Amino acid sequence: MSVQLQIALLISLFGAGFVARRLGWLKPPHAGRMLQLVMNVGLPALLVASISRIHLTRDLLALPLSAVLISGLTLLAAAWVGRALALPRPAQGAMVICSMSINNSFLFVFVLAAWGGAAFAQLALFDLGNAIMQGTVLYATAAWYGGHGTGLVAILRRMAGFVPLWAVLLALLMNLTGLTLPEPVANALALGGRTILLLVVLALGVLFDVTLLRSARLAYTLALRIGLGVLLAAVCVWVFDLQGSLQSVVLLGGLAPIGFSAVAIANRESLDRELAASAASMSVLLALAYVPLALWLLHPASG
Repeated sequence: MSVQLQIALLISLFGAGFVARRLGWLKPPHAGRMLQLVMNVGLPALLVASISRIHLTRDLLALPLSAVLISGLTLLAAAWVGRALALPRPAQGAMVICSMSINNSFLFVFVLAAWGGAAFAQLALFDLGNAIMQGTVLYATAAWYGGHGTGLVAILRRMAGFVPLWAVLLALLMNLTGLTLPEPVANALALGGRTILLLVVLALGVLFDVTLLRSARLAYTLALRIGLGVLLAAVCVWVFDLQGSLQSVVLLGGLAPIGFSAVAIANRESLDRELAASAASMSVLLALAYVPLALWLLHPASG
């Protein structure tokens, strides 16, 4: 499927969810069930298929480390902003996890088409750091803000029931021990995961709250994910002395929109899912405009 068709599919699914909500065909509880399916089936399948097949080498460790640093430092900044705005706890939690969630999946098709397979593999390595953060620190943060328990034991219990975390651990174990899935199985998991993940876009349309478009909380969330994200990416490029395609991949990753999985996590942990859905939706709509320009400006001169 071409890049244009994939963009059209995403926009159509979002529009279908938005219209279905207004016609009364779909309601927030339906969106919640879609997100649960993504969290328990689609995302784990995609994580196992992708992480288990990544070739890990020492010289490429700067890529996942950059994602970890960007996500972790954004967490601290977003937590401070949420408190400064005196937002309700569920809204603070949604702002924090959306700000630190990097949607590399959105970038994959663009990078493959514009920069080729080598840069695509490097972006997948960058996403490994994001996936590890998402399955551990990001989810623990969501559980803490969700009020399901403020103690370490209570949060660990919530994390133990987080299926994507087990998927990340299984995939890393397979990668480090050299175990591989048969190619048809791995391809089926990847295809199934990506297909189920599309339900998030439909759910975004159902949950999208037009009244939030002029809200400060939405603007700050977008600024933290995209604006602060690319600034921290530039710091990582300088710290790790990245050149060529490695530099381009990290900078583009810093510019990525909000990850769809943040909406599913917000739903699971009783955070402000309307804010999460609206922020994720707006970030993707903005990314459709600026990512092609970024691909042109950042095009690596060498691999």
